[in-house]
Amino acid sequence: MEDFQIKYNKTSQLLKKAIVYYYHGNSCACQYPRFMQIVGINCIHYKASFKAWETTLLIEKVKPYFEIETLKNGSENTNEKWTCRKCKSQFNYGWSDFSIAVERDVLFPIKLNAKEKGEKAIKPIPLYLGLYGHSYPSKKEITNVNFDAFKTYIMEK
Repeated sequence: MEDFQIKYNKTSQLLKKAIVYYYHGNSCACQYPRFMQIVGINCIHYKASFKAWETTLLIEKVKPYFEIETLKNGSENTNEKWTCRKCKSQFNYGWSDFSIAVERDVLFPIKLNAKEKGEKAIKPIPLYLGLYGHSYPSKKEITNVNFDAFKTYIMEK
């Protein structure tokens, strides 16, 4: 069984490649439903307390492609408005900690200007690193898959 750090690094490299794929030519990540699905995983929607490692990594990798404005008010510990440098779509970014061991971040659209381009998102959402926390959604919502299955999903192959 692979060590978590090895899996994390492998996933981080894959998501870096995914961002390059999303931003080729005149495209941007905002056009890809599978990107939108994963950055939008929010434990609150599942009435649970967890983080999705892929969500955190994908948000981290895409951050340089956005203009970021700190918001004074909001329901999260950190609240920001992110605007895509390419298509000018707007997102709310939120970060919260639920306990000393569990924190999560989420990026959700508030105004999409991009025309959908990529493959449709599916359920259950396939994740390789998966979830970490106190309580989880059902396997019908989010499920663990092997690296190749996740790579095929996120890279739309």
